[in-house]
Amino acid sequence: MANHRSDCSLWTRRDFIHVGLGAAAAVALGARAHAGRPRDAAATGSVAGLNDLARRMHGRFLRRGSPGYDDARKVWNLAYDRHPLAMARCADIDDVRRCVAFARRHSVPVAIRGGGHSYAGFGVADDALQVDLGAFTTVSVDRDRRVASVGGGVKIRNLLTATLAAGLVTPMGSCGAVGVAGLALAGGDTSGRGLFGTACDNIVGAQLVTADGEVLELRSHQNEDLFWAIRGGGGNFGVVTRLDFRLYPVLTSHNAQFDLGWSGIGGAMRIFGDLVRETPDEVRAKFEVSAQTGASASCGFFGDPAAAAAYLETWKAAFRRVEAKMSTSLPNPEGEVWATTSVAVEGAFLEGVSDGAADVLARAAVAGRGFGEILMGLSSGVAARVGMTDTAYPLRGTGLSTLLSSEWTRPEDRARAERWVAEYGDALRPFARRAYVNYIPPSPPERIREIYGVNYPRLAKIKARYDPANLFRSNQNILPEVRT
Repeated sequence: MANHRSDCSLWTRRDFIHVGLGAAAAVALGARAHAGRPRDAAATGSVAGLNDLARRMHGRFLRRGSPGYDDARKVWNLAYDRHPLAMARCADIDDVRRCVAFARRHSVPVAIRGGGHSYAGFGVADDALQVDLGAFTTVSVDRDRRVASVGGGVKIRNLLTATLAAGLVTPMGSCGAVGVAGLALAGGDTSGRGLFGTACDNIVGAQLVTADGEVLELRSHQNEDLFWAIRGGGGNFGVVTRLDFRLYPVLTSHNAQFDLGWSGIGGAMRIFGDLVRETPDEVRAKFEVSAQTGASASCGFFGDPAAAAAYLETWKAAFRRVEAKMSTSLPNPEGEVWATTSVAVEGAFLEGVSDGAADVLARAAVAGRGFGEILMGLSSGVAARVGMTDTAYPLRGTGLSTLLSSEWTRPEDRARAERWVAEYGDALRPFARRAYVNYIPPSPPERIREIYGVNYPRLAKIKARYDPANLFRSNQNILPEVRT
């Protein structure tokens, strides 16, 4: 058994980037937030309770007016400039329970911060008590059982560094700075999902603190309803303080990339759609439109070099107008580096690249040249064959998890970015009612019901059982079932 621990006991510049951008719009905390309430009304009568909570905390505690408050409330997506009632960097599970007890007693919503990389900025919320898990950074790897256990604040880079040292890996996202829990609990789109399933498909156990302050162990035969719900249902059901993941041997990916530029993007998308309609499980594939360089298509094949070479010849023939850039790669703990930014996003899960969808995305690419980006990532194989109701994660069947995104650095560019994302996101809706919840902005209840589809009624029942007051609503919120 190997143990790795990152030193994150203090809030430092590594955790919170000092920036000067100011303006951003706050969003509602959900249908059960107290609309129209004066900002500090949540704290009315609870000043003594906050003081008591601060005294009892083992970790650091910040409230409005505390030194460092404004820096600490920043999250990766600077589009969200929210002001929590207080922020608690919990040192242990008792701190988490104290925070949840305070929130329950005073009807204060809870915002859970893991990695802080949520596109929707859900790690912080107006008038909420932020439960910061940045000190929950232990990673344990059991090589014999092929299981890794991680704290709720672990980043992808820390998890992969530990597992790769043991010659093993679990499917994760492409940015090492992203929090493992935020990725996996929402489902976890990963490049290896054809062979191994999504990140949530590889959760084999978890520890969760409920709204009642209970500490529960979740697995396939223990608290099965919650175990089902957290695999795709996000942070709606409690504070997840530990996750256990299944591990696999490391495989080399044999890759071909085709830089297509700005001409014929719609036709290139259709070619890509034909190539990924049926693929071996070993294949990973994506189509991107960069704001600066235009379109590119790429394919990777995990494992046998000869099988990879034979398969990739099909892609070379299909995109013969450009020369393929060939490479091999292994999992990289750091992965892509995503600097702190302001970004608007929208998502869609396309079941294929129809002519209509290709037309919409080609128009979006041209209209967004210089500021808008498109990503389509293949979901197939093992991830596609899991039953729709086997987990809460709703993106089953072969499809393309699609992200529209637009960044800005100047406040005057914000409206253009948000308008482009909204316009073309709406134009995609006839072709995709589902979406990856980590790829969408803060959304109304009807959108969340639509995305979860057949799984939503069960999720709402579980929510009503474990969080009837909807304390955990700084997320793509699943409303508790109303009991009649």
